[in-house]
Amino acid sequence: MSIARIKLIDHVRRALCGLTVMLLFTTVSAASSSETEPLDRILETARTFLTDALGTDEHTETRIEIGRLDNRLRLNRCAHPPTAQLAPGARAETSTTVNVRCSEPAPWSIFVPVRVERYADIVVAARAISRQQVIQPGDVRLERQKTSQLATGYIDDLTAVIGLQARRKLTPGQVVSSSHLAPRQLIKRGQQVTLFSGRPGLSVRMTGEALEDGAAGQRIRVRNRSSRRIVEGYVEPSGAVRVTF
Repeated sequence: MSIARIKLIDHVRRALCGLTVMLLFTTVSAASSSETEPLDRILETARTFLTDALGTDEHTETRIEIGRLDNRLRLNRCAHPPTAQLAPGARAETSTTVNVRCSEPAPWSIFVPVRVERYADIVVAARAISRQQVIQPGDVRLERQKTSQLATGYIDDLTAVIGLQARRKLTPGQVVSSSHLAPRQLIKRGQQVTLFSGRPGLSVRMTGEALEDGAAGQRIRVRNRSSRRIVEGYVEPSGAVRVTF
């Protein structure tokens, strides 16, 4: 066999060997890619979990911003759709962390940072409101605000505050919460009130002096002006006091 022929055979052998290695590498790379969990599926799992946890409300707008994961991250592809839960101590209403997990074939767990913002039309003071002032329709209005960080709470129904009494002074634009309001005081201490007690077929009415303030439904002490006896009764919406003996 000539030297030229030997060199040709050796060249072909090396070329075939290189091609085999290249094909093997391509096959392994394709297999590795197909066996890696897509990062998009992890992020979507976190988003879907939070969306379901927060629920839907026609009066509330929710914005969910999912954090990024390192593109170099390689996790074994989950045999089933990954599951998600809140990280210990986390709350769904604020910026938080969602734990996405896989149980098989090779268990893994990863924490996904998430930012949650919730907006709603809530009740705010339309103008200055003084302490003990009874709230009228012109005193309040609705305003779209971010509610996810309102620690004092809020009210989203204007009709729910009309007729209530301010516990303290409120400034224009201030968010109104239930802690700022109290039932309207129908009776003032020292006020003359009508006492009544009755049952079917029998009703007794008398005059008394209120010994404390009272709103509808509240129990207060009243002194009977005739007998000077102190009794307790419940304030009626009419302003009278119902006494049960």
